[in-house]
Amino acid sequence: MSTLIRSEILKTKHTFPLRLVIISPLFTILLGLVLSGTSAQPASYNWWYEILLPITLSILCASTIIREKKTHYQNVLCLSSSRNKVWLSKMTAVAILLLISNLIMWIGCTILGTVAETKISILNGFVSCILLTVTYLWQIPFIMMLCKFGSYLFSILLSIGGNVIISLLGAEKNYFLINLYAIPARIVCPFLGIHPNGLAIETGSYLLDKGIVFPALFISLVTAALLTILSSKLLSNEVK
Repeated sequence: MSTLIRSEILKTKHTFPLRLVIISPLFTILLGLVLSGTSAQPASYNWWYEILLPITLSILCASTIIREKKTHYQNVLCLSSSRNKVWLSKMTAVAILLLISNLIMWIGCTILGTVAETKISILNGFVSCILLTVTYLWQIPFIMMLCKFGSYLFSILLSIGGNVIISLLGAEKNYFLINLYAIPARIVCPFLGIHPNGLAIETGSYLLDKGIVFPALFISLVTAALLTILSSKLLSNEVK
């Protein structure tokens, strides 16, 4: 399995999606520094999880499927490993790249905090990036299925639309736990201290309640597991 995962990551070498993993967080930080000045740190985090991270993940997932589509899945068919393992390795590889991109964002924002007046602690920034990674996991198999049974552009636009529009509409609602797109923006509120729209959260606000973290993580992880199993079966059966 580890060999398959390494192989999948190597396939992205010298490709635009892999460059995007590094460029996106750095661009977000630069954007925050230029446009927000001393409030660059919270602004950068906000633009990251609302816009740049969804775009990066969507392109990563869709590109993984398109790469196989172009070869008529010959790279999958010629492997001796079970197709379920092959698809699982692809999803795991994307998850690893997602984590790397979030860690780059955290390191960059931590450095940015040395020149910003509005500071987010190193620990809170790290926890937020880990939470974002976990709560975005369910989207990996979902986007891959959209691309497999739809198209590259369709899967990317739908994913970005869900993360930007549906997320903002439901993140501050009491029922946000049933809105999977809203969970990432809501779960980081107690740690980043900002609304999903980027404004500072008032002292004593219900958005600072950390009691929502574990229920949100549980729902996200269960959904990710179910979609991973479903997508592995569907994708394996479709590739013949």
